[in-house]
Amino acid sequence: MTQTLLVIAGEDSGDLHGAELLRELKARRPELRIIGVGGPRMTPLLDRKLADVKDLAVVGFIEVIQHLPRLNRLFKQILAAAREEGIAAALLIDYPGFNLRLAKALRKQLPGVTLHQYVCPQVWAWKQGRIPDLGRTLDTLYCLFDFEPELFRGYPVDARFVGHPLVEVVKPECDRATFFRETGLDPAKPLVALLPGSRTGEIRHLLPPMAELARRWTMERPEVQWVLPVAPTLDPAFLRAHLGTGQNGAPVTLVQDRTYAARAYAQAALVASGTATLETALLGTPFAIVYKLNALTYQMARRIVKVPFFGLANVVARREVARELLQGEVNPERLGVELTRLLEPEVARRIRAELSEVRGHLGEPGAAGRVAEDLLGKLNS
Repeated sequence: MTQTLLVIAGEDSGDLHGAELLRELKARRPELRIIGVGGPRMTPLLDRKLADVKDLAVVGFIEVIQHLPRLNRLFKQILAAAREEGIAAALLIDYPGFNLRLAKALRKQLPGVTLHQYVCPQVWAWKQGRIPDLGRTLDTLYCLFDFEPELFRGYPVDARFVGHPLVEVVKPECDRATFFRETGLDPAKPLVALLPGSRTGEIRHLLPPMAELARRWTMERPEVQWVLPVAPTLDPAFLRAHLGTGQNGAPVTLVQDRTYAARAYAQAALVASGTATLETALLGTPFAIVYKLNALTYQMARRIVKVPFFGLANVVARREVARELLQGEVNPERLGVELTRLLEPEVARRIRAELSEVRGHLGEPGAAGRVAEDLLGKLNS
């Protein structure tokens, strides 16, 4: 009998990791039926799509409360589909607030279903109270960082380090000459990449000050070019609305399907805190981490975050390899000062050397294949 696997990704990074894993699963077992929530990368690999990551992508305490009715409707729809399909297992990709609640509901309503989490929630940074819940609710926890399995020692969950999938995924989609030819940018001039996040809330907070900086530098440093890699979860029209039009528009080139190349061939980048900081570190481009939340959300976050850094690249490196500009520091003046520093050749050389250390903490290539093998073995048994 054909088995059915429920897969849930709640944001762009989960869609990226999920697509790689689903390809590995389908290659090993083509008859496996996969249903769930994904974005543009996962969608072609889903036999039944229940919702899109855009329907779940909400960041911040206050923002989640505002969207709670919609999220609850989706939650019930997913549970109903799981019962209707008679799923054998669930694979939950990151997105812990929603996915842990879903895992508990599945454990209660469908006790024969095995529960597997790909990407350990950042319990080492905040919400350490989730450790017992994860340890007792899940059957398997696939960890991307080597220090995570130790957190679950003594719990029945099989917590294992599989390495980080970004190690093999992150590489330019084309060569340098092709990138500049396609975009119409000048390869002889400095290029700055802007990454204001993959969710609409992040864009509203981060893109306006970035755009204002680009406008100011049109007069102050006209040789600098600006590029914005468009996350698959975002509508380019939404980004253009925040960049402005006509004489008041920021001189920023939007790039789709070349998001890694845009960073790899840039001299510097401003990057929203999150998985994008790891990606940029792996590409070796000097960058600063920027983040700005709703003021109340930020104050709550500061009280509960237990690590000294917000940026994932810094957490992995165990030190600050990229400057962090948070809240009030996310303004055109401060961004300009940091970007000027990053564009200095000697500073850039030093930062590139430091960024190479990040890769050493992320394990060997082949994470998705290792997870697929283990998961299919557990489905067989």
